[in-house]
Amino acid sequence: VFVCVLVEERAEGLGVGDVDAAMDPTVAEAITVGGMEKVLSAMSEVGAKRICFTDSIGSFGAEAPRENATAKWLTENPQQDPGSDYGRQKRGCRELMDQFRREHGGDPRFAVLPGVLHSNPVWGNGTTEYALDALLAAPHQETKLGLPTGEAYVCPIDPDIAMPMVFVDDLMRGLIALQEAEPHELTEPENGYCIPGLSFTPNELFAEIRKHHPGFGFRVELDENMNKFANLWPETLNSSEPLRDLGYAPEVGLSEMVSFVLQAHEDRNSYTAEAFKAMDKDGDGILTLKDIEGHVRKRLVRGRTTSYNTGQVTHNL
Repeated sequence: VFVCVLVEERAEGLGVGDVDAAMDPTVAEAITVGGMEKVLSAMSEVGAKRICFTDSIGSFGAEAPRENATAKWLTENPQQDPGSDYGRQKRGCRELMDQFRREHGGDPRFAVLPGVLHSNPVWGNGTTEYALDALLAAPHQETKLGLPTGEAYVCPIDPDIAMPMVFVDDLMRGLIALQEAEPHELTEPENGYCIPGLSFTPNELFAEIRKHHPGFGFRVELDENMNKFANLWPETLNSSEPLRDLGYAPEVGLSEMVSFVLQAHEDRNSYTAEAFKAMDKDGDGILTLKDIEGHVRKRLVRGRTTSYNTGQVTHNL
């Protein structure tokens, strides 16, 4: 039996990111460290041994190497200052897992994740999510589908700072490989591994976006917290350990990632434009309550109607 704990770096749902932790560290610690305590307690009660925890590049502080950072460095430098409550909370979870290993014979593993890239329309409030914001903004700066246009994208970090990222397909391959590995195959301290992907600067990302949207515009307005973390964390993660022990290597590069994500947003915009056109019966570009109600009744109403004492009929949605 194994448990996979994902407490951040995901597209939707409850999660705690670096900026969120900085804004409310008490709540963040209750979710992250308190949640780990409860999970490990439950595991010890039922006899579950294996747990895979998603750590983060937010665990690395100013003393960490900027290039080819490893999970091993975190275990060898337990007293280093990660520079944030977020990083300290991650360290607290690793310490709890190591205690679980010593006292209960557990089989804990942890994966150090970079920023996670994906094509979903919703994500959290972390630093690396600037890339997702930019990729979403690009298709909305044009009017080819008749949808409202957005302004120039506002970049919150130094556009020449590289940050490590990973596309979600690569991430899932890496996590599954770590979860399913036999104990004797894991040679790194505390069974910790980075899950590397690709690294790029905002300027490199914007140049790739402009291959698809030549008019993509941006301006730089530094966010204090986000820019602090961007300058604090490593630029690249080492790939040799996960390749050696897990057989994992990333496959998705910058060009492929940008193309895939932009196409997903374009497809979503096309669907939105079609729905808007279907609702806007008079073609004036304005949706009234009557337009929306008519669309809902035609497209979404299903099932039997129910008559109430008033004699009026309503539909089950």
